[in-house]
Amino acid sequence: MIKSFWQKAWPHITIIIVFIVVAAVYCKPALEGKVLQQTDIVHWKGVAQQSFEYKEKYGHFPLWSNSMFSGMPAYQVALQRTSAISIDYLNALFTLGLPKPVNYFFIACLMFYFLCLALRVNPWISAGCAIAYAWSSFDPVIVSAGHDSQMLSIAYAPGALAGLFMLYDKKYWSGAAITLLFSGLLIAQSHQQIVYYTLLIVGAIGIAYAVKCFRDKELKHFFIANAIAILAFAGGFASNAMGYLTTYELSKETIRNGKSELTTNPNGTKKTITGGLDKDYAFNWSYGIGETFTLIVPAIYGGGENAREITGSSKFAEKIGELGVPEDNALQMANGYAYWGAQPFTSGPVYLGAIICCLFIAGMFYVNSWHKWWILGVVVIAIMMSWGKNFAGFNNFLFDHFPFYNKFRAPTMALVIPQLAFPVMAALALQQVFFENINKEVLWKQFKLASYTVGALIVVLMLFYFTASFKGEKDSGIKETLTSQMLRSAPGKQPTPEMQQQVTQTVQSLMRALQEDRKNLMGGDLLRSVLLIAAVFALTGLFIKGKLKTPIVLAGILLLSSFDVLAVDKRYLNDDNFIEASDYEGNFSPTAADNTINADPDKYFRVFDQTVSEPFSNAKSSYLHNSLGGYLAARLGLYQDLIDNQLNKGNRAVFNMLNTKYIIQQNPQNGQPVAVPNPDAFGPCWLVKDIHYVKDGNDEMKSLDSINLKDNAIVQEKYKNLIPAVPVYDSAATIKLERNVNDTIVYTSSAKTNQFAVLSEIYYDKGWNAFIDGKKTNYLRVDYALRGLPVPAGIHTIEFKFEPESYKTGNTLALLGSLATYILLLIAGWLQWKNVSKRKQV
Repeated sequence: MIKSFWQKAWPHITIIIVFIVVAAVYCKPALEGKVLQQTDIVHWKGVAQQSFEYKEKYGHFPLWSNSMFSGMPAYQVALQRTSAISIDYLNALFTLGLPKPVNYFFIACLMFYFLCLALRVNPWISAGCAIAYAWSSFDPVIVSAGHDSQMLSIAYAPGALAGLFMLYDKKYWSGAAITLLFSGLLIAQSHQQIVYYTLLIVGAIGIAYAVKCFRDKELKHFFIANAIAILAFAGGFASNAMGYLTTYELSKETIRNGKSELTTNPNGTKKTITGGLDKDYAFNWSYGIGETFTLIVPAIYGGGENAREITGSSKFAEKIGELGVPEDNALQMANGYAYWGAQPFTSGPVYLGAIICCLFIAGMFYVNSWHKWWILGVVVIAIMMSWGKNFAGFNNFLFDHFPFYNKFRAPTMALVIPQLAFPVMAALALQQVFFENINKEVLWKQFKLASYTVGALIVVLMLFYFTASFKGEKDSGIKETLTSQMLRSAPGKQPTPEMQQQVTQTVQSLMRALQEDRKNLMGGDLLRSVLLIAAVFALTGLFIKGKLKTPIVLAGILLLSSFDVLAVDKRYLNDDNFIEASDYEGNFSPTAADNTINADPDKYFRVFDQTVSEPFSNAKSSYLHNSLGGYLAARLGLYQDLIDNQLNKGNRAVFNMLNTKYIIQQNPQNGQPVAVPNPDAFGPCWLVKDIHYVKDGNDEMKSLDSINLKDNAIVQEKYKNLIPAVPVYDSAATIKLERNVNDTIVYTSSAKTNQFAVLSEIYYDKGWNAFIDGKKTNYLRVDYALRGLPVPAGIHTIEFKFEPESYKTGNTLALLGSLATYILLLIAGWLQWKNVSKRKQV
């Protein structure tokens, strides 16, 4: 019995060990205690710090954060369910306790391996293609940037598809359990865009399988399998309902939903309300049509701005080095300027592997199953989606009409679909060639067709190499930067016409050198891809002709494929990306300005940091203070309007109403940050003398420019019925903040007459409830983005509690979904054990 088990299990155990070893060797510094320097994670730690401090004190995460964007829901920063039953424990199980990012690449390999096994692919082929999937260049690029949730979503997506194929294979119980489990773990990563793309793949698979079942007269099985799949995916969402219901509710109020009451932009142009992201913003990172060739030749458009594409000889580095620039800086500049594609900038291309691309093309001739058509369909559609504004007709239609498509940005991300589909096709092609016993004459005919197609593609790439200008849209900006740097290098001298002409000539020679570097990068990678493809075709041809055996050829192809992607990935994620843990914590070390602010005995106020280039896209100050800025794509639409129309132009009154007590500025004498007090900040709450009514949001925003906000509250007429009595001025009236602990805010007021209070808290009515002396009361939006409420005469306690129903409902559904997952896993495991026992008895 043990011997029989080992014979079946040893390939899988060996392969899992291989996955661990490859990931560990690739990420060796992580095993030495070093950590990744990830920009996005640094920002996340900044906005999440307050939530973790709250949890340390109160035992759970708050639902509201005061530290970013003057206050907003903390759902997408740190969220905690109330039940101890969760599928999160299974995530820890699959990581095997491996350090980050070793665990990310391991899970991606493991899940894709499960997918290939579900497709009945040989384990060794499955392993080789799993490595190609996990180390497609997009993965190390996003890991280095800090997109951890995106990487984990990409890692778990194949697992959910594996369960679907098990259902289609009539393994209903185990298929349901696997689909429920891995869809739940996929959704748990809270990266809705990857979930969206996964569902698009599921839809394409379902359509292709429907055609197959219709032809095979198995529609009953089709409906049963898909009904189970729908329930399983719904269960996966239920397991994470707490995060998704709260996020869905929040999304309606954010820039992701195009939330705004304004009809004009700050520059006076008409504002287009789409019910989603602004189209220009959403399509900003669109892949160039020609840039799609990076799938097979990584540096065809120069690689990435932070990559190590150029490590040795560089024409640009040599020329700029002659001007006195140190060698390391010169190489860094050469790499930074190497990219010449259609995107604003990029950290690296999407490279799937020359061999995987070659096998994908071969699969179009070798593979005869129904899988070929859904794979081809999703690849074509995804590539067109990735072109974004560069293929405007198609993508504008999707943006305007396709469900939820306008909620997402960065069309380049759609290339995660080919990232999965290409190695699946490669696995099916290798399975067909080496294990399906096809007639060798038929194989040879298919081999020649594939060779001709790949050969034609190589000819196109070579023509591109010889005809391309290697000039990019950003080159004019590069010229301006180099010119200004050179002119500034002569301090105290007014540039003469002769000097300007000389600088212009020097810059032109530098640009020619840069274009030469770009051409060399493409040429080197093109030659590399051609040689790898030639090796694969040579091995395959020798196998078909009976000159080489299956194990040798298969091992050669899979090893070459692994080398192919791993070697390129080292350009984008390597030992240089890791730093000592102590150095990482230095990102949050307080400055003298921070220490000055923290010494203030009044702890509830806000800070605006002007020392960073983009104050509203930086979370460093959020780590230590309640900040006007932050780092989160899904910020509240009302607050974004305030940024665009008031804060960006420096309206002091608006800074004051947001209780901005300190502004961090750069000391002109020593360049160090200094905390400048703002004595005019209104404080956390105040009583106004009068109410200024306006027609709509446009008038409300304009009124912020002229109305005395300390004495008047600006209120839209639609809220007039919520103010039962006009405030009567009382010079002795007071309102005071007693405490603010994120989800609970308490004030006390005292007045002889009816008053109206303005609270320096961002308005959000999806969960905040107001109480006066324990009795629920109405509150309303004032000054475009703040809260206000009428306060009756007398002494009162005013309390605000953040208690969103979406969180309560989500918690209940998450408990039910998690319980269903564990129960179904137990049932499927028991049935599997029972079937194995029956087979042994027979």
